[in-house]
Amino acid sequence: MRRRLRFPLPALALAVGLALLGSGCMGYRLGTGAEAPLAFSTLHVAPVKMRALVPQAEAVITGAVREAFANDGRVALAAHPATAGAVLEITVRSYRRETATADPEDTGLARKLSVVLLAELTLRAGEGAETPAKTYFRARPIEVRRDIFIDSGQQQAEYQALPLLAQDLADKALHAVLDTW
Repeated sequence: MRRRLRFPLPALALAVGLALLGSGCMGYRLGTGAEAPLAFSTLHVAPVKMRALVPQAEAVITGAVREAFANDGRVALAAHPATAGAVLEITVRSYRRETATADPEDTGLARKLSVVLLAELTLRAGEGAETPAKTYFRARPIEVRRDIFIDSGQQQAEYQALPLLAQDLADKALHAVLDTW
């Protein structure tokens, strides 16, 4: 006499679900998924040039951009343009404040401001590249903004927002240099 095996329906559904989940995750890889190799493997981040009046911003922005590229790991940072495959130049063109919220008692007094930083990025081949005169992109605009509350003072609020603006700019610069082409 033939004996028929009986699987409970929940166990069968669980096995099918795990099989589908496992097959869906087999092709997953960590990272950004960039298939094509980059045109360069080393990058020199030039010190930021300031055309806007933002005290002490050069060092903060340059440090944030370098840290973003170092943490990403797809390119190695070069100390000098002569040893780099590419050079990233950042120029901060403007820094402005926009009123976001006014005090209901006095509409001329702002309580919340949006600070906006506009920068331009230029990526060119480094002196150590095969074609040193090549420019990958020139004067690509990047705008970052942060809201600040000025209840405890505008100067202090802007000073505290500067590292956050620098990090946002660094993230956008990283994407512009490594992800879009």
